[in-house]
Amino acid sequence: MNRYQDLIDRADHYEVGHLIIDGSSTLKLQRKTDNVIVDIPRDYTIEVFNCNKFEKPSYETLLTEKDDIGWPAYAGLYTKIKRKGSNEHA
Repeated sequence: MNRYQDLIDRADHYEVGHLIIDGSSTLKLQRKTDNVIVDIPRDYTIEVFNCNKFEKPSYETLLTEKDDIGWPAYAGLYTKIKRKGSNEHA
C-alpha cells in the first residue's frame, strides 16, 4: 500500500484502521487515529486493502470467509469505512 494512502483516505472523510472479526455478528474497526475499537454498522461502505488493491466484499462475506487454515480471511487488513451515500469528498 502507498504510504500516503491513510492520509488520502482520511482527507476523503473515511474512518481508517484495521478490521477486527471476533466471531460475533458485528464487524469492528480498530481506528488508526486513536486505537479505539468501534462497531461497523451494516449501512456503511467497507473497503479492505487485500492483495495490493481495495476490495468491497459484502458485510456477510467479511464475517464468514475463511482462509486456508480456517481463520477469518479479512481480519487485520487495512480498512476504510464511510456511511453509504456520504459524498463529502466531492
